[in-house]
Amino acid sequence: MRFLGGFYLLLAATRHTPTARAALHYPNALISRMEHLLVDTDGSFRSGFKDAINPCTNYISGAQTLGRQTSAQWLRVAFHDFVTAHVDEGTGGIDASIGFETLRAEDSGSAFNDSFAFFAPFVDAQTSMADLVALSVVTSLGHCGGLHVPYRAGRIDATGGGPFGVPEPETSLEETLEEFANAGFNAEDAIGLTACGHSLGRVHHGGFPNVVPESAIAPNNTAGGVNLDSTRDKFDISIVKEYLGNYGQRGGPLVTSDNVTVRSDLRLYESDQNRTMQALGQSKEYFFSTCGNLFERMINTVPREVTLSDVIHPMTVQPVNFTFDIINDQALRLSGVVRYLPSDNAAPSTLEVSLADKAGKTMASITARVIEEKGNSFWGATAYYPVVFDINLAGIASRNNLPGKLQVRTASPQTFELQPELFFIPSRSSPGTGISVGAAIGAAARSRNSTLSVESVEAVVSVPVSQTGTLAPKVEKHELNLERDQDIGLYSIFKGNLSDDLAFNLQTTVDITATFSDGTVWQDSYNRFAVP
Repeated sequence: MRFLGGFYLLLAATRHTPTARAALHYPNALISRMEHLLVDTDGSFRSGFKDAINPCTNYISGAQTLGRQTSAQWLRVAFHDFVTAHVDEGTGGIDASIGFETLRAEDSGSAFNDSFAFFAPFVDAQTSMADLVALSVVTSLGHCGGLHVPYRAGRIDATGGGPFGVPEPETSLEETLEEFANAGFNAEDAIGLTACGHSLGRVHHGGFPNVVPESAIAPNNTAGGVNLDSTRDKFDISIVKEYLGNYGQRGGPLVTSDNVTVRSDLRLYESDQNRTMQALGQSKEYFFSTCGNLFERMINTVPREVTLSDVIHPMTVQPVNFTFDIINDQALRLSGVVRYLPSDNAAPSTLEVSLADKAGKTMASITARVIEEKGNSFWGATAYYPVVFDINLAGIASRNNLPGKLQVRTASPQTFELQPELFFIPSRSSPGTGISVGAAIGAAARSRNSTLSVESVEAVVSVPVSQTGTLAPKVEKHELNLERDQDIGLYSIFKGNLSDDLAFNLQTTVDITATFSDGTVWQDSYNRFAVP
């Protein structure tokens, strides 16, 4: 086995430092990551997650002539993952178990593997496939209709398939309602979620030949899709209006099929004499409100052991890809991009950004200029401002002189706390040359009277890898002890060797933990070899 490169680290000792966060994942790594995927959907630094459904008729996994629609597939994937939950037992729900279930008759069609294949490159130590399944619902509905469904993160991926129990077109009304009830949805909820979910997309002969006749196949519709309503690419009330008014698609093939046994939507809608459908059809506002609530409940149905985050709200000012680095053994660099999401969509051409030390004294100020390519997400227009600060290491005499606050002046100025004591060194890190990590050692730690010492410095490298039975990657973790290698100013560089048989990819991340003799712990989490 051959080994590559190393980790480097400097440690600052102070008896007043609590467990620390990474340099700048605001407010933490999970929320920062998922907020980025949720909001940065267009323009510079876009996540790329929304690309699959732009336009909303797009099919990301094959020829457009198939007539399939990724935005609708995402809703179907989430529903199939959710509906086998048993809430009384605390099992199932949105846990990505559907990836292991694609050979079941109740999960026919290409939607599941199509979607997981697209989601897979986004999975990493902070991003579960289950969170992406939920995010896809929010993204699809927001982009293809303007319905904002509140989003929470923290789902955990299943390690195998869940129970059977997805309603099929032939399933009886009684069994269908029982399966919904197991998942925590009563009869009215079942009707509502079905109608809401069928506002996008088609039913295809290729997946449901007993529902859609072969005559639906055409040169520009080779999978033989028949629309569920007249606006298949837009989430709207048409599905209800056309059903109640008996015009257009009249509720879609699962209402109108010549094969009476597969009219599963019709059986549901008529089960309460159409009262729920009539209520949904009273106004766009009521339809959106009801559907939003049902979709939110669906994606928040998770196994009992999962604790979801608070609702993730788009942040007006968000630091993106901010990192510390050591440049030419002489300068401490802080660089990244400030994303601005103004309420009036009028982003200024410049932003004033300053850097203050731990004591609050301004170290440097710059005028950051907006990048020409702006974003236009369904949360509003986004603008991006590159920021670089270089601080001479020779001028940093103590921990209080380290950069501690990033201040962004907007209509509502914001200050972000930094952690310069411990950080991954990007310029010295890559899968080919090893990984470097830096952390500051304060004057107290180096004084002759100080008895504080570094007990250990450890790295955990998280690598998403393929697994049998599903297209969802699993994240393997590799632990590594780091050793002191050299000193640069207040910083000591710690080094560790990495095996070259690890399957590095763009989603590989590194977490660093430094433990001191008094129990103080510093952490720098969720660092990448390559910034996406």
